[in-house]
Amino acid sequence: MTKLSFAFSLCVFLIMMVAVAVLWFVLNSIGVFDSVTDAADTLTNGTNTDVSNWLSFGRAMQISLLVGAINVVLMTALATLGALLYNLCAEMIGGLEVTLSDQ
Repeated sequence: MTKLSFAFSLCVFLIMMVAVAVLWFVLNSIGVFDSVTDAADTLTNGTNTDVSNWLSFGRAMQISLLVGAINVVLMTALATLGALLYNLCAEMIGGLEVTLSDQ
């Protein structure tokens, strides 16, 4: 179960990284980040605003990489724990037991 959940979480990670990149390019092409930067400059009179660095493509990908890595670890651990608990409960009270095997 650990191998299967790890493979699934890696696929989710790759899909999330592609989705973040596509979403960033779409938002950038319609000018959302420029509007947010202009609004921040207006609100703070242009002093000490570093909003454009936070909205850059590199920063967006760094944050999604961090969140994705945490997601891979948590999804793998929780799926494995869930399968273990299900098998323990099925063994105690009867019912169906799910076993995955390599062929």
